[in-house]
Amino acid sequence: MVLVFAVFLTAAVAFWNLLWVVILALSLAVVVMPLQRRLVERAVPEGLAALVVTTLIFLALVGAVGFTVAVLAQNVDFLVEIVQGITGWIGAAGGGLEEGVTPWLNEKAASLGDEAAGIATQVPTLVLDFIVFFLALYMFIYRGAAVAAELTAALPARLRAVVERMTKASVDTLYAIYIVHVATSVITFFLAIPFFWVLGYGHVIFFAVMAGIFQLIPIIGPSLIMLFIGIFALSQGDIRGAALAAFVGYPVVCALPDIYFRPLMMGRRARIHPVIMWIGFFGGLVVMGLVGFILGPVLVVLAVTAYHILVEELEGAKETADA
Repeated sequence: MVLVFAVFLTAAVAFWNLLWVVILALSLAVVVMPLQRRLVERAVPEGLAALVVTTLIFLALVGAVGFTVAVLAQNVDFLVEIVQGITGWIGAAGGGLEEGVTPWLNEKAASLGDEAAGIATQVPTLVLDFIVFFLALYMFIYRGAAVAAELTAALPARLRAVVERMTKASVDTLYAIYIVHVATSVITFFLAIPFFWVLGYGHVIFFAVMAGIFQLIPIIGPSLIMLFIGIFALSQGDIRGAALAAFVGYPVVCALPDIYFRPLMMGRRARIHPVIMWIGFFGGLVVMGLVGFILGPVLVVLAVTAYHILVEELEGAKETADA
């Protein structure tokens, strides 16, 4: 056992910089494994089924990222125009604010070129991370369930029940993060399209994409976009636009996905308190960076599950002692 764990530790240290990629691949594989099993049930070979699922995820991810980047790039000038209009209006009303904000915005715009050049130098590393991610994703989809079953079967019966309970809690949490979270963002995107078309400011797809992206941010969500639109409408003297953002945009685009669609998709599978998820999201991002967005909620939910297991074990021990 010492030798085995020494090998695991050595591998983890050697591939430490890629560990976050492997963890993300594992977490996503856990969620999409049921799709691979459905293909296997329809007489598709396991390796081919894993390859099909991995390819579908690759196409979906590349398509979504490419579409988002293209829309944002086409509307950068419009976004700058909105920000300048708002700062000008606030400066006129508050006296002198524009003089401090506008130079800051110009400085940030001028530094975009340097930041883009810095990102360009990291492209080779990102490409390698991308390749490792999908290779690991394929292997986890292909053999992950079998490896988990082998490890679980080797455990004592009492410990196996605890591990299976924690596994279910982890899978439910990952389901909430990947499936429900992303699906709610997509629903927000489609709900935002008719609203921004009625609003009449043009750039409908741009605003809808921004609303969908912000839906991925816990607590804040697209409410920040509606606040931004409301302030912009007031800066243009458009009372109708501000009223639409407050009384139509917020209830339909912001509140409806969280109040109705998210609980509907969660169902009874993952009854996770929203506050626990928020602690995991923000705490994970602060401590672990991007991978913490996934690992944070999982670790918090595992800690809560472990607490309940501990209480049950103590109660069982107390009953035995009393008897």
